[in-house]
Amino acid sequence: MILVDTSVWVSHFRQSNLNLVYLLTNDQVLCHPLVMLEIACGSPPAPRHKTLEYLDKLQTVKTATTREIMTLIETHDLQDSGCGAIDMALLASALITENAKIWTQDKKLDALSKKLGVSFVPKFH
Repeated sequence: MILVDTSVWVSHFRQSNLNLVYLLTNDQVLCHPLVMLEIACGSPPAPRHKTLEYLDKLQTVKTATTREIMTLIETHDLQDSGCGAIDMALLASALITENAKIWTQDKKLDALSKKLGVSFVPKFH
């Protein structure tokens, strides 16, 4: 299962991503509430309410608690990594969700997800 980061969604909204379409078609996409909120704060494709409704129907990762996120940061010395609270929440959530990988276009988040063994690399670029 693939936790799709906001960066991938935004890119897909601008130009359809065949990898994401394939994953969506095969019910392999996970969403995180914070990704949903980030998209809601922006300009998802029209009709806006339909796009947000669709995202809300996707399977969700287990949402890591603040304590779990803090433990991740301290255990793996992730402070000053260039990633913020949302990125750390995605990492922690992927780690506690069975077989979850993170797909992101953010270089710093991708580096940490590789370090922690939860990085997804699409088959076709």
